[in-house]
Amino acid sequence: MREFIFTIEYNRGSDPVMDVFIEHSSVQAQTIACHVSANGLWRLDRIVGPAQALTQLDDVFLDSTHCNECIGHRQCHTNWEHELLIEKPTCRLVYTYSPAASDCWSIPHLANCYLGEGLICDAARHENQYEWRLLMHDEAPAGDLYEVLQDELRDGLKLGFQQVGQPTYWTDEAATIADLPYEQRAAIEAALENGYYQTPRSISLTDLATEMDLPMSTLQYRLQQAEAWIIQNFATQPLARQT
Repeated sequence: MREFIFTIEYNRGSDPVMDVFIEHSSVQAQTIACHVSANGLWRLDRIVGPAQALTQLDDVFLDSTHCNECIGHRQCHTNWEHELLIEKPTCRLVYTYSPAASDCWSIPHLANCYLGEGLICDAARHENQYEWRLLMHDEAPAGDLYEVLQDELRDGLKLGFQQVGQPTYWTDEAATIADLPYEQRAAIEAALENGYYQTPRSISLTDLATEMDLPMSTLQYRLQQAEAWIIQNFATQPLARQT
């Protein structure tokens, strides 16, 4: 098996879904599961971010007339189906289904056409980037897929090659900071950005709370919960994954 990783960068105004991620840099989407075959696509995506941003994203992401995965100029007669399995103020779990459709030139459809059966996909959206990781058979023509993706790109999109090689990502610990509740993740990220975890600290907890416009007790609780989660997940990893 080989791993093929590529990223598509979006200019503002080139895609209504990615525009929300560009406007709200704290919004992140991660594929939990994705199955692609000649019969169609099934996938689960977890999206986290501020409540206002997710409400804005619902309007375009769940629109069945818009192909969230298409990168070209072709008019896709989409029949994608979306269902919200979890709807919380700062979190969504979205189930997506698309039956086989030869006129829908989406990324998963093209990947299946060129890489064949047995394909495993992982995808993540953040800011202006949509990253795809594909696990495929050794003989699958990744170069052919890259060329057709490049040819298919519409204006405002840029395709970036990262690697084709031995699988690495798929054996990593699946838990990431994105798995934290949004409020805890935001607290950890703000603490890191402002030097709270540096030695010596560049900011006090009181000043960080002021910076985030939060009561100090609220910020302290969120940091403690996040720190406990991170330590627990790290400590329970097999030793081989920690080295």
